[in-house]
Amino acid sequence: MSNPAQGYEDYMVPVLFGPWATVLIEHAKPVAGDRVLDLACGTGVVARQVAPRLQGNGTLVGLDLNPAMLDVARASSGDLAIEWRQGRAEALAFDDGAFDLVLCQFGLMFFADRGVALTESRRVLGERGRIALSVWQGLDRHPFYDQLHRVIEQRIGVSALADIFSLGGEAELRSLLEGAGFERPRIEARTMTARFPSPEAFLAGEIAVDTAAIPSMQHLDDAARQEVVAAISGDMEVALREVTSYEHVVLPFHGLVATASR
Repeated sequence: MSNPAQGYEDYMVPVLFGPWATVLIEHAKPVAGDRVLDLACGTGVVARQVAPRLQGNGTLVGLDLNPAMLDVARASSGDLAIEWRQGRAEALAFDDGAFDLVLCQFGLMFFADRGVALTESRRVLGERGRIALSVWQGLDRHPFYDQLHRVIEQRIGVSALADIFSLGGEAELRSLLEGAGFERPRIEARTMTARFPSPEAFLAGEIAVDTAAIPSMQHLDDAARQEVVAAISGDMEVALREVTSYEHVVLPFHGLVATASR
């Protein structure tokens, strides 16, 4: 994949992250005039869905650490009134009380310091501000990814999938929100089934994403990297077949959607 950020937008957003963005926004209930921050916005699907609800009033900022994701977000947002900014969740470059609503879709588990990121989110909220965020439930709820995680660990010693599914417990999520000072946290479990076209491309993409940041993969040339990916794909052949129906990978995804008041 020559542009992973564009591949994410084209392949993952319509099938997975777009529908989950709708769920998050349903819980957040943005209204016209709200000042909204989409934290860890990726290619901007949450912000793009929020924009029409503001009815031309308020402000909308999408913030992400990855400039490639932001480039795709800008290109994908057309004439929507969204400001795209690069930055870290742990050090938000906004004034106290700058927003009425902070949204964060499947980003909290990746922050270097989750507690600081949430404290910063609370700081930039006004007196009646609120937060809405989503995380995946644990690997125990996602058996296909649990098997992929174990296969990658066996092949190259470490897997990033544990991080993606690392905030799967309601108690831990509630503790993080309350520890940052948020009040009245409400957490709801939600499940949606995604249908990914092209099973082989799906698996190759998942392996590529999971192994991209692993140090032991960094020194490999393209041929060696492809060999590792092929080996992992072979190990997952049966598991992939079990979740394939009519040339689509069909997987249920289990998430937690949390809301809280400043």
